[in-house]
Amino acid sequence: MRQTIHRLMLLACVLVAGCASNPAPQFAGDKVSLKQASEDNVSLGIKYLQAGKRDVAMQKIQKAIQQDPDNADAYMGQALIYGAMGDADRADDAYHTAMRKAPDDPGIQNNYAVFLCQHNKAAESEKYFLKAADNPTYSTPDAAYTNAGLCAAMVPDPASAEKFFRKAIDINPSFPEPLYQMASLSYKQKKYLQGRAFMERFNIVTPQPRADALLLAVEIERALGNQSGAAEIAKQLVKQFPASPEAQQLKGGAHGGNPG
Repeated sequence: MRQTIHRLMLLACVLVAGCASNPAPQFAGDKVSLKQASEDNVSLGIKYLQAGKRDVAMQKIQKAIQQDPDNADAYMGQALIYGAMGDADRADDAYHTAMRKAPDDPGIQNNYAVFLCQHNKAAESEKYFLKAADNPTYSTPDAAYTNAGLCAAMVPDPASAEKFFRKAIDINPSFPEPLYQMASLSYKQKKYLQGRAFMERFNIVTPQPRADALLLAVEIERALGNQSGAAEIAKQLVKQFPASPEAQQLKGGAHGGNPG
């Protein structure tokens, strides 16, 4: 559960990371310059939030709101900070303000849906994920569908999860996350050959190995009776990620003993 929520958070942060550009200094007090200054302060606020400096991040976001009270991104930044602080009520209020300022912004809808899912409101979150995904102006509908699938998997609702992951893959066959999630879902449903096929596709589009994916590949190969193949992947996992929880599981024998 914790790992799935972390993935949702990552997908949300990716969508606001574009705000974190290097701000240009502003000297004029005209409306256009204030709007730009507001956007620059949002960028700085997001950078500080990503660095764990929540107080400074909030100062920048509040300054952004003062400079442009209609800047929806500023309220979304405020919501992200409140969410990081564990203040769900204020985060929810800030998201609603952002959506009032920009009712058709798919990025805000996706991030609000992530917030709802993290707070066990899966049914409500699905509505916002699909709003974002169906918006023709949205550049990453595959991420919204993947998020919807992750949230459905947490319910758990595997049928809905599979539907959303497959939609994400149809839109972007090179997006690794839904491929990994389909491999995991297939394994849990004992569709091991299908799981292997999705792992193979995942490996093609993922230049760097992941500990969780390697462990899943070990599990799939063992389920298929391919003990030698599983052992080779297990060795790779322990060698490349020796301190990872996945490697510790293998070393401790939780998944079939020491890979040697």
